Amino acid sequence: MKKRTYLLLSAVILFFCSCEDKSGDYVEQLFTNTQISNALKQCIDSTMVRTLNVLCVVDTIHQELGFSYYDGKTYRILLPPDAKNVMDTLEEYGYKEHLEALILDMNRAAEQCGDRIVQFWNPIVRDMIFPNPNLLLHSGNSAITDHVRQTKQNEFINILVSYTLKEQFDALDVIARWNELQKTYFEITGKYSSIDILTPAAQQMSGGFFKKMALEEEALRKDPALRGPITGLLYRVFETL
Repeated sequence: MKKRTYLLLSAVILFFCSCEDKSGDYVEQLFTNTQISNALKQCIDSTMVRTLNVLCVVDTIHQELGFSYYDGKTYRILLPPDAKNVMDTLEEYGYKEHLEALILDMNRAAEQCGDRIVQFWNPIVRDMIFPNPNLLLHSGNSAITDHVRQTKQNEFINILVSYTLKEQFDALDVIARWNELQKTYFEITGKYSSIDILTPAAQQMSGGFFKKMALEEEALRKDPALRGPITGLLYRVFETL
């Protein structure tokens, strides 16, 4: 009898051990979906602001911040790959400084988009809906940023191309100067070039922005000091991780 009871108990233990939740669907939920959703939104706001504070900064003195210089130029916006032949030819004919100045101003343009980006993101974040906020909270280090990227990146790029980044490109004559360089390339080679640099720049800018937000989210998940007051919803919800 004792042996039979032991075998039954072992089977029950084995059953529950085999039911380990690997999907995150059954993670204990200590807050309501509304509370968790609000905490996720606060997380997005926090990571966005910290990203803006290092990427959307025109740093002409220390050369450590902005798309131009931050993190060893990791986020620097460059001319698209299909412009390589044009660049190589122009550099060979003494236009390297012109190209470098153009690339720097492409980044300067991105760095001056901070206010417009805030105007774009604030209503989007406020109205954002998360199908399973608890699962998102307990997923990977950049799960929240990844969700925003998957649902909003195309819209973000379109806004940059339509007016946010385009306005700054126009203010710094980036496209006009690039067209002059393409004209010079034609005069040198007899080959016509009509390469768009605004859309690729917007794509790079968006990619860099989300990349930095993902790193900031990972930091917030691991470091309680980045979650604001200990009585705040962001702190209390992420304390459950």
